[in-house]
Amino acid sequence: MRLCKSAHCATKVVWDNRHIMETSSLDLLYLESDPQTRQPSACVYMKSSGVQDYAGIKAERLITSPCLTFVELDAEIRRLYAELDEIRARGRRKFYNAEALAAAAAS
Repeated sequence: MRLCKSAHCATKVVWDNRHIMETSSLDLLYLESDPQTRQPSACVYMKSSGVQDYAGIKAERLITSPCLTFVELDAEIRRLYAELDEIRARGRRKFYNAEALAAAAAS
């Protein structure tokens, strides 16, 4: 943690976590036509991984950086929620567009 004293931030606490993961660790994989079902399908996958093992857990299995305080942990969890909300919105658009196209083709 450090104190920011620039004109832009007045004097406030700035949390310094130099090992924060890439902000987009999860992503949507959407298939217009699943090879097995020939229907649209989707899943969420990890597109990035940690760069350093932590407490015996391999880096590629980590989806947050190590957090030293609850505030940092809470920020990482909120980031994951935000990523999942964004992925949900993209998935919703993809599935609804596929349904609309199928309905238009049927009529």
